[in-house]
Amino acid sequence: MLDTIHRTLDRLVLAITIPLTVAMLGCVVWQVVARYALNVSTSATDEIARFAFIWVSLLGSAYVLGKRGHIAITGLVDLLPARPRGGVEIAIAALVALFTVTILCGGGWLLVDKARTLGQVTPALQLPMWLVYAVIPLSGVLTLIYMVIALMESLREGPGVTSHAVSLD
Repeated sequence: MLDTIHRTLDRLVLAITIPLTVAMLGCVVWQVVARYALNVSTSATDEIARFAFIWVSLLGSAYVLGKRGHIAITGLVDLLPARPRGGVEIAIAALVALFTVTILCGGGWLLVDKARTLGQVTPALQLPMWLVYAVIPLSGVLTLIYMVIALMESLREGPGVTSHAVSLD
């Protein structure tokens, strides 16, 4: 069941980030061609590329956490016996959860609400700015879900098993 949830969440995040990455690439290529070949500047594509980059970065960060792909320096933790190592993994998960709830979810929601209340819009596309900011609490929720899944997988596999981690050994 846990694997099914993980795979479904991965597919959902990739279904959003891959098209956004392609759109971002297309916008950047168009900007270069328009600026240097046609001597025209397009502010709309600049805005689309910028906002797509923000969304891809934040959603991609949650996805990489779910794959346990963030860089980790594990030298000291690897020297610990299994039981303390499991405690360190739980402490790290708690710190990530605290940051996520406080900054991404809480602060992100305040930012979305403030932009919605003030009626901020983007300069070129005239989109509501809260739509751009909505990725912050969304990535926070995804990060929390991925963190719980990673923690449950760690506990199931045993402390210190990082089957998806990128090691610097």
